[in-house]
Amino acid sequence: MFPKASFFKALGWGFAVTLLVTFLLQRMGFIRIDFDEYLENILILGSWWMLCSLVFYYSRKIRLRKQSLLRILYLSLFLTGLLLLDQWMAIPDNPVSIFLLILFWMGIAHFVSPVFFKKYQTIIFSVYGLIWALFLFLRWAENYFEEYHELAIFMLLLPIPFFLMLWVFEQWKRIKDLENQKNRAELAMLKNQINPHFLFNTLNNLYGLCVEKSDDAPEVVLKLSDMMRYTIYEGNANEVLLSKEVNYLENFLALQKLRHRHQPEIDFQVTIKEDRMISPLLFIVPVENAFKHGVEKLTEQGFVRISLYSDQEKLNLKVENNFEVSPQNTKVGIGLENLKRRLELAYPEMHSLQITQEKGVYQLILEILWS
Repeated sequence: MFPKASFFKALGWGFAVTLLVTFLLQRMGFIRIDFDEYLENILILGSWWMLCSLVFYYSRKIRLRKQSLLRILYLSLFLTGLLLLDQWMAIPDNPVSIFLLILFWMGIAHFVSPVFFKKYQTIIFSVYGLIWALFLFLRWAENYFEEYHELAIFMLLLPIPFFLMLWVFEQWKRIKDLENQKNRAELAMLKNQINPHFLFNTLNNLYGLCVEKSDDAPEVVLKLSDMMRYTIYEGNANEVLLSKEVNYLENFLALQKLRHRHQPEIDFQVTIKEDRMISPLLFIVPVENAFKHGVEKLTEQGFVRISLYSDQEKLNLKVENNFEVSPQNTKVGIGLENLKRRLELAYPEMHSLQITQEKGVYQLILEILWS
């Protein structure tokens, strides 16, 4: 996704803190800034700016994950060590310091956007490998500081805006792909979840309740109405509260209990320690498949067991059902393929999906890491 407002807010705080700390350190005599070397100043101050901004942007994530805190700590120590080494060696435009600075920026890029970095790491290493080789060649020229100093520093800065534009393009392409997949998934939901068979079956049972003047009839109407409203309206949102998605599943399961003459065992266990935002209509695919390919083809002793757990770090969904073993049940449905693609787009490298079929029991485990 494109950076949210919080990202730009973090950049603002990072910039303010970097300027304030730099000003105080210079006034106290701990550092000396040569204002004529503006390109070098951009590199060093830009590095501290990005590092400070990361601390602000990932402040919540840091509290939740020690790994994120350690990575930012390592980057801070690396940059500090780099600057101390450069000061100790006292070599203007030290090739060793420049090399380490390049590695630092690569570490920043990998931390901020690991998927993008992994995809283009060959290009990134090639471009900066070539730039560093050219820098070495220019650095040892006798007239380097008179003719090539600014050119060498400019070469180090030049690829950054191009990689940033490539990153923005990748995000735009990913969002468009996600929207297309989401639209296809919504169409599949409208066709498969609230399909005529499901609707007529539910209405037929509702008619029976009305004839019997059952007190359950109004509740059934309400559940069916809530399901259709959620699918059509909430399904169009980019994200919804996890609790709303759970409520949708509860309505679906309640109507499924009404539909089946041979009452299957339906168990739905939910533990939500923190109500997070999530892409809509993700869970209904495996749950609906548990009935469509499992319970509906069994005449007795059918079961669907669902457990959903969410805390500050991750979400875990487990769906289990028994089924009649046959060659047809080995096929992967379109809905499941759409689900896999949506997960890849919405939660790249932050999810896992495991599916097993053993002794007539189908099990799906979905885990999503919160960003």
